[in-house]
Amino acid sequence: MQPSKGFTLIEMIMALVILAFISLGIGAYLQLGARGYSDTIDRERLQSEARFVIERMTREIRHAAPNSVSFSNGCLSFYPVVLTGAYLNEPDPIDPVLEVLVSPDSQQMNLWNSGVNGNHAAVGFVSVSDYQADAGESMMVEALTKAPTAADPTATLQLSQWLGDRSPGQRLYLFSDRVAFCQDGNTLVRRVNNGAAYALTDTLSRFNVAVSGAGLNSNGLIHLELSFRDPVSQESSDYSQSMQVINVL
Repeated sequence: MQPSKGFTLIEMIMALVILAFISLGIGAYLQLGARGYSDTIDRERLQSEARFVIERMTREIRHAAPNSVSFSNGCLSFYPVVLTGAYLNEPDPIDPVLEVLVSPDSQQMNLWNSGVNGNHAAVGFVSVSDYQADAGESMMVEALTKAPTAADPTATLQLSQWLGDRSPGQRLYLFSDRVAFCQDGNTLVRRVNNGAAYALTDTLSRFNVAVSGAGLNSNGLIHLELSFRDPVSQESSDYSQSMQVINVL
């Protein structure tokens, strides 16, 4: 009679223990890979969001009117340029009619002809206080009494009043409502005047801005310092960006 073949209880227990250790090792390896992949996705999402925010702010700020950028109480504010031109006369304060030479570009012509009424006018403004669009002493375009054409690229504007400012380059800027980027906790919001806030990101942990270079002929330099933090991993990314705002007066 031959002895029966098989595994003893001790052998089975040892095999199960070894299999458990191997399974734990494989599981830990797979978990590490999955965590690394998840961290990479979160990091890329955070960086993409940060690049979008910085690119959005940079494009808008570069079109700010000269010397209109300021930073206070966590808010970067400015007045965006709508149209530009060179004025050809200094109006009578009693009847402030301004003749403006505009760009012969067809797109610019269309913008002038589409309506400029209600925009504010800046001539030789050297400080943010000059751009208080809500103040009673600001200049506003009441009517476009002569539209520019390709044959005659001059426009005539009827202003609400003439402040008596002078521009070394005879430059005129039409600007619209104030735009502000503000930090509210971990959220960066964009607001026009005192209107509704539009959130750009909710991962902002630091927002510092340095504004310098305001003057008659020197370009304005805006330096941004921003930090973004992932709410899950708490990983932080720091960004530094400088840009110029053309102060051609």
